[in-house]
Amino acid sequence: MNINKILRWGVLVGLFVMPFLPLLISTSAFFPFITGKNFVFRVIAEIVFALWLILALRDKNYWPRKSYILFAVLALLAATGLATIFSENPYRSFWSNYERMGGLVSLLHLGAYFIVLISVLKKKAEWFWLANTALVANWLIVIYSLLQLAGKIEIHQGGVRLDATLGNATYLAVYLLFNIFISAYLFSSIKNIGIRVLYGLTILVDLFLLYHTATRGTILGLLVGLVIFAAAAVFRGSRVQKKWAAGVVVIILILAGGFLLVKDASFVRTSPVLSRFASISLTETTTQSRFLIWNMSWQGFKEHPVLGWGPENYSIVFSKYYVPAMWRQEPWFDRSHNVFFDWLIDAGLLGLLAYLSIFVSALYYLWQSKRASIFNLTEKAILTGLLAGYFFHNIFVFDNLISYLYFFAVIAFVHFGVTKENNEEEIKVKNNYQANKKNLSSAGQITTGVNVASVAVIVVLLVSLYYVDYKPWHVSRELIVAIHPQTSVEQSLAAFQRIFQQNTFGSSEAREQLVNKVLNVLNDPKVSNELKGQFVKLTEEQIKIQLTNFNRDARSYLYFGSFMSAIGNSEQGIDYLLKAQALSPKKQQIYFELIGVYVRMQNAPKALALAKEAYDLDPAYPEARKIYALVLLMTNQNKTAQEILAPIKDSATYYNDERFKSLYEQLGDTQSLQEIKNLQSAANKK
Repeated sequence: MNINKILRWGVLVGLFVMPFLPLLISTSAFFPFITGKNFVFRVIAEIVFALWLILALRDKNYWPRKSYILFAVLALLAATGLATIFSENPYRSFWSNYERMGGLVSLLHLGAYFIVLISVLKKKAEWFWLANTALVANWLIVIYSLLQLAGKIEIHQGGVRLDATLGNATYLAVYLLFNIFISAYLFSSIKNIGIRVLYGLTILVDLFLLYHTATRGTILGLLVGLVIFAAAAVFRGSRVQKKWAAGVVVIILILAGGFLLVKDASFVRTSPVLSRFASISLTETTTQSRFLIWNMSWQGFKEHPVLGWGPENYSIVFSKYYVPAMWRQEPWFDRSHNVFFDWLIDAGLLGLLAYLSIFVSALYYLWQSKRASIFNLTEKAILTGLLAGYFFHNIFVFDNLISYLYFFAVIAFVHFGVTKENNEEEIKVKNNYQANKKNLSSAGQITTGVNVASVAVIVVLLVSLYYVDYKPWHVSRELIVAIHPQTSVEQSLAAFQRIFQQNTFGSSEAREQLVNKVLNVLNDPKVSNELKGQFVKLTEEQIKIQLTNFNRDARSYLYFGSFMSAIGNSEQGIDYLLKAQALSPKKQQIYFELIGVYVRMQNAPKALALAKEAYDLDPAYPEARKIYALVLLMTNQNKTAQEILAPIKDSATYYNDERFKSLYEQLGDTQSLQEIKNLQSAANKK
């Protein structure tokens, strides 16, 4: 076997391992469902890209063919690169963090993956083998999911929404969406009845599991994809195909109409899945929060319309344009929960247009270009339905590594279908370097140049594997050691010190974990004062570094301001909290922290003024109402406090709040204490 064949087989092995990435769970690393998959992907992507590059240097047949899809992907990389250079925080835009593992570095690896796919897989049979490999991995996910459904394996998110080895029901849902359409494509392309039965069974099982993810956006995306698939057949198909397509649309309409008729039935309301669909409305809390966060994203886009704020900087936009009514949701968002708004924030209008151009170019080739003769009508319709379903899904969520892997693989397949090498009979892969000798001016000189370039590629690969992959991966494992409950205080301190010495993008999340750890250490009477001092010193050093590197991050200022006030440095704490408030002027949580500091400092006027401001931001927020009432009680304004509390007096949020009981005891207000006891007693009798 010559060198070119070895290189090619090395690339193929890497590509065919990729579909099994969803199975990885790295319990020894921070964010076990995210980091392991991403680091392994990056390692494989770097290796196969390096092998491909050496192969392409040796044999020009492995350079990628031109297409609008390739240009669109390169445009997306370029736009994101520019957005990173001019980012509000270029470091974070490039590296991201452990929780998301996004950023430009991730997109570059996906781009490399795409280029290798379109350059090496030159036969339709190879693509079919890759698709079937993905379905093998899919069945392993199916088995895991069924075990979750049977209660043999826990659902990691809790509740009843399946998440398999992806750790998130939405991630599993989009994974199943891709595999449903891939199975349908293979079903339509294979004539063997036995194999078609297997593909059909895969579709049915994946549909069953998709239902049990209860992911509304993805399930609706599937229906949209099916309607688009049917519409394509109606407009372009034969008479028989039109009848089948019309039947699909009628069935979907009947199911949708029937559900609307019974959505208030008891069996719907008691179903964890069906009830989620029955609750869809413009006034639903989740729907309202989506509108609010999309509006925040729109405001942020208008401020930086061309290149956005840079990847991974949505938290800045979220803080600046925070709407007080968002208190009903989780406290911090780092995504718009809409891919298109995410691109507007990450890379501006240029980034969004580049992203959309991928869809446009793929659809153009499928339906307008004569170069797509490799696909029959059914195959075109299935691929179009897949892109449409995925597109609709992205209106309500954000992408992750696995959905990106499938998306880039699908568009790479469309690219393959429209390049000149789509006719297998015309493919003549020349693996032997000597076969290209006639195209070279001087074989000896080129061979030397290729060898030198190959060595350079290997050196760059080794450097990348160490700095891009190994160091941050090792730090993620160190972080688990540092925060593990069974780790001794001395070992924890040493682990944190090693983490910060490595100086990777993991340091940011490690600093927040350090704050949590040091508060526990300070409250532990068994720990020596010397060791406590070392923890505090390290924490203060890292806080300064974090706030220097991420000086527009309201969350960091809030987090560290709370810490400083908790350890008795109230002045520094207030300084940080005021900076957080300047960056996020309508975030009630920041007000609450400031109020707490001023109360401990016995600065009643400041606390009361802030409490009223926080309450006025959104009086519907029960916590803001209660804190305002508590401060009023502390300042002997009992009548006003009772007026503020009146709307929630009969709710558990008031009478089960220990802060009121404690304060009434402190003030000697026996009447209010008895009132709380009466309310609790009445509630217990119900």
